[in-house]
Amino acid sequence: MNTPVDPTKSLSESWDRNAGNWTRAVRGHCIASRAAGTDRAILDALKEKAPARLLDVGCGEGWLVRRIAKDLPCTAVGIDGSADMVASARQADPDNAYHQVTYAALCAGQDSVAGPFDAVVFNFALLQEDVTGPLIGAKNLLAPGGAIFIQTLHPRSPALDGPYLDGWRTETFSGFTEEDWVPMPWFFRTLESWHAAMKQAGLTVIEEREPKSDGSEAPLSLLMICETP
Repeated sequence: MNTPVDPTKSLSESWDRNAGNWTRAVRGHCIASRAAGTDRAILDALKEKAPARLLDVGCGEGWLVRRIAKDLPCTAVGIDGSADMVASARQADPDNAYHQVTYAALCAGQDSVAGPFDAVVFNFALLQEDVTGPLIGAKNLLAPGGAIFIQTLHPRSPALDGPYLDGWRTETFSGFTEEDWVPMPWFFRTLESWHAAMKQAGLTVIEEREPKSDGSEAPLSLLMICETP
């Protein structure tokens, strides 16, 4: 499929148009990689940090906020650019705070969400070409000693087709046969590109993890934990 003329806009629109499908897929445990270990990986990393305040950027239907608020004595806040996603999160969880905040607002440092936070999370939520802007926005919300947690598709995953070069790709959701999904553009970046983005944002990667499912050597994801120097 050809890359859209404005893939960033199409990416944002796909979250709105796929909101109901995403909610059903997450709550119906239909995403194999999550059950295989990516959910556990981000939860374990956050529990080790034990933040008193956490911000989940790109929270979707709110599963991570719900889970962290249940497992830790933590004030958890979720933000997402999709109004439908935020509404779904609020409906399932009236006890925690969810706000509609676009990535542009986060980059601009608008006072939509009051920090500071001990942990800011991007769990499969950095899919656009410009990740430096959102990372700087997140960095500015960190408390002293705080950390940014990024879980993303592993650049070396054998499940990914295409050249090992930065560039736009398209997720067609062909594995979900029971729903009418709208294709989603997303930006592939190499490990070197990820490191360059962190450096440009003024962050240091203090740890990298490669979660794997039981009995497999292939990484399910790449999990990076970053702090300010």
